[in-house]
Amino acid sequence: MTRVRRTLLAGAVLALAMPALGAKFYKWVDEDGVTHYDTKPPAGQPASEEVRTYRSASSDQDEAVKRLEERRAAEAQVEEAARQRREEQRRIEENPGEVSEERCAKHRENLRILENKPIVRVENPETGEMEVIDQARRERMLEKARAAVEFCDK
Repeated sequence: MTRVRRTLLAGAVLALAMPALGAKFYKWVDEDGVTHYDTKPPAGQPASEEVRTYRSASSDQDEAVKRLEERRAAEAQVEEAARQRREEQRRIEENPGEVSEERCAKHRENLRILENKPIVRVENPETGEMEVIDQARRERMLEKARAAVEFCDK
């Protein structure tokens, strides 16, 4: 009797697992280039194809979404930088004296910091983290700041 039960139980488990083993999946690529997989065909997406699998479904969707988000973030940074350049150019055209004075004030402040603070940190443009500058970089920055202030004072 126990043997019969085991056989029936194994048969029931196998019968329940069969649809999953041979499940139909649909694959399509959206307008952003992200590949999607689902057990139902997408509504209004004619370019989907049926994919048969005998294992659990796998998808590169997470990686594609990550790449898409990175691409969008990079594009947003480029767009923001271009917007800032346009705004700065507009300000220069409208009021060059004011912009020049602001820049000179910034150069003087930078020179004051470089000459008086023992530790100077700057933002790394790649990581966005603050980093302590070394002595060689400090000397180069001091040279540039002094030259800029000297130009402003003429």
